[in-house]
Amino acid sequence: MQYQTVFDIATVGYKSWSFPAFGLLFIAIGAVLAANRKRFPGWWSRNTRASNVFAFFFLGFAVLWTLIALVSTYGEYLYLMTAVTNRKASVVEGIVINFTPMPISGHSMEKFCVSNACFEYSDFAIVGGFNNTSSHGGPIRGGLPVRVTYVGNSILKLEIAK
Repeated sequence: MQYQTVFDIATVGYKSWSFPAFGLLFIAIGAVLAANRKRFPGWWSRNTRASNVFAFFFLGFAVLWTLIALVSTYGEYLYLMTAVTNRKASVVEGIVINFTPMPISGHSMEKFCVSNACFEYSDFAIVGGFNNTSSHGGPIRGGLPVRVTYVGNSILKLEIAK
């Protein structure tokens, strides 16, 4: 059977970059607050000490959050790419069964099984692998012949029969 690749982590790359990048906005705000904390202390507090503490706490929290977001998402991506390059990923081939689509409003995971391997994902989850649900244009449907390369619940490569 011939397959068409609809997702491959090796060609997509690090797709979760926007999550930690969002933290850069808060780092910039924190830097402006810290740099200008003496210029307008009455703006947020009449107490200059409280203004200093708030500005540096805000900046420190923004930096910490951004670093944690980057390390966790990029770490997952590196783990998944290592599994691909070291051939530690599993492959399952067959018909999509037990397909449960995610509602268009979200609030649930899309689920399906192929043979004895089951997967669940959501457009709203920050993951390194495939997560494009059918309600948002994803290719998975019940009864579809597929080949899935995966590690755990992460889909590294998704191929659909032509």
